[in-house]
Amino acid sequence: MRRNLQRKVIEEKPSYSREEIQWLLEHLGDSTPEIRDELVFTSLARGIQEELLSLEQFQFISEEVSSDEGLYKEIDSRGVSALKRSFRALIYANLLSADGNEHSLFYKGLKADIRNAMLSQGLYYLKKEKDTTGFSSQYGWVHAFAHGADLLTEVVCHPDFPSNRVSEVFDVLGQLFKRITIRFTNDEDWRLARVLYEPILQGKLGQEQVASWIKTIDFPIEEREDFYKFSNFRSCLLEVYIQLDQRNSLQDALKEAIQSFQY
Repeated sequence: MRRNLQRKVIEEKPSYSREEIQWLLEHLGDSTPEIRDELVFTSLARGIQEELLSLEQFQFISEEVSSDEGLYKEIDSRGVSALKRSFRALIYANLLSADGNEHSLFYKGLKADIRNAMLSQGLYYLKKEKDTTGFSSQYGWVHAFAHGADLLTEVVCHPDFPSNRVSEVFDVLGQLFKRITIRFTNDEDWRLARVLYEPILQGKLGQEQVASWIKTIDFPIEEREDFYKFSNFRSCLLEVYIQLDQRNSLQDALKEAIQSFQY
């Protein structure tokens, strides 16, 4: 099975049987990077993004990854459990992106209950995740916070995510930066910035809303870990600034809020 699937990675238009998809899902978050990254995730993400799957297969994947507690399975465990959550979050992101894209074959292809579950879990996943490992010498890229950020971005940008729940997104981000006591070193802070600037660019989030929220955040510096918290958030804001500015989209209110942010 693995050999056949590896051949399909380099095919231009591969097709997949139910058994092959089941094998891929069973190895989602595999402890071996070559299987997890180069075969399983590549195959599933490509199948969704390049529309190599049927709608039935798309729905089957969504049902499987969201079953058995979904992203919350063994939420307090690290190691392989974190790998499974992390890469499940990435598949959630791909599924929601296709489901919300009116140009996709899979537009509105998720069943309503599964879509709602994914939006809810995607919104609150980073509030529950504890494993801050970026790269592991044992497992390779774990990156749960980066993948969770990618998912949260798709949640906020999804057409079914109501604008009146934006305050919950701010709450999740605010609590995250307050509770993480290490300095992110694998671009997690930049990936978290996407949760803000992508919805802004897509017209789902107002810059004045973000500016007002920033003004409510403060980081009193008493211990070394407090500075790490501040530094993570500051780096996130700088990435928002850069991404919007280079697109000539940065408005004065947000520009001023970011420039004046300090501890």
